[in-house]
Amino acid sequence: MERPDSITAIGEEIERGQRPAPGPEFFEAYDVFAAELARIFARPWLAVDHASRLAADGDFFRAEVGSRSVVLVRESAQCIHALRNVCLHAGYRVCDDESGHADHLFCRYHGWSYALDGRLTDPLLRPEMDDRSRFRLPHYAMRIERGLILVDLSALAPEPPPPGPVALDGIPEDLGARRVGRRQRHKTALNWKRLRQFLWAEPSLAFGGAGCDATVEFGPLSLIAMRNGDAVLLRLIPRFPGQTELEVIEMPRNGAGPTRDALGDALREDADSLAARPLDRAFFEWYWPLMKPPPAG
Repeated sequence: MERPDSITAIGEEIERGQRPAPGPEFFEAYDVFAAELARIFARPWLAVDHASRLAADGDFFRAEVGSRSVVLVRESAQCIHALRNVCLHAGYRVCDDESGHADHLFCRYHGWSYALDGRLTDPLLRPEMDDRSRFRLPHYAMRIERGLILVDLSALAPEPPPPGPVALDGIPEDLGARRVGRRQRHKTALNWKRLRQFLWAEPSLAFGGAGCDATVEFGPLSLIAMRNGDAVLLRLIPRFPGQTELEVIEMPRNGAGPTRDALGDALREDADSLAARPLDRAFFEWYWPLMKPPPAG
C-alpha cells in the first residue's frame, strides 16, 4: 500500500528534528486510516478479553479492528479458534451477533454453515460441492495466557498459525481465575491516535483516578493497567478515522472494582479538548518507526 503524503511529511519532520504539525487529513482521511490498519493495527499482540468470555463449549464473541472482524469461538477447552469473520462464498459476515452460544456458525446471506473450527459443513444451494474439506474459514494466530485472550492479526492461514512469543512480565499470575467485575464500551468521535495518547498517559482513570502502579502494553491497541493487584484491560477499537470505541474490562483481585466511571466521565466531559489536543513528540517517535518504509535492500 502506498504511504499517504500526510504520513510521509510526519516522517520527514521527525527526521529533521522538528515537531510535527499534521493537518486535518492526518486524522480524517481514509487513506491514512487504511495505511494504519495495514501497518499498525495488525501487529501482535491484541488482548481482546478475559478467558471467562469463552467459559463453555460453543461460546463465541466478535472482536473488531477497523474493517477486520474476528470470531473467537470455543470448540472445546483445548480448542479455541480465532476465525476471520467473512463467509467464503460472498464475503458476508458469518457472525453478526456480538456474542452468544452456538453449535455451528451460520452465514445468513446465502445459508452457508460452518463447524466451530471453521470447516464448511453445508453450502446451501450448492449440493454438488462434494469435497468441502478444502473450504475453511482462515484462522488467526491466538493464545490464552494468564486469562487473557490474545490474537495476532498479522498471521492468517487455513490452519491455526503457530503463535509467537508474548511478554507477560507484570501480569498477575492469578488473572485467569478471576471474575470480570464489569465490561463497558465507550463510543467516541475521536481518531484512535488522540484516544491512545490520552489513555496511555492517564491509565489511573481506569481505577477512578486513584493512581496506577504499572501498565503492560499488548501491541498498539491494548493495555493492561494495574493497581493494588487489580487489573483493567483497555482496548481501542478503531472503527473509522473519526470514530473509535474503547472497551474496558475490569478484573479485580477481590471482586470489587472502582465505583466511579472516571474514564467515561473524562471522555464525555473533555471530548472537545481531547479532539483539539495536539499529539506530542513522544507519540510521533513511536508512530513513525511503525509506518516508515523498510530499509532498501
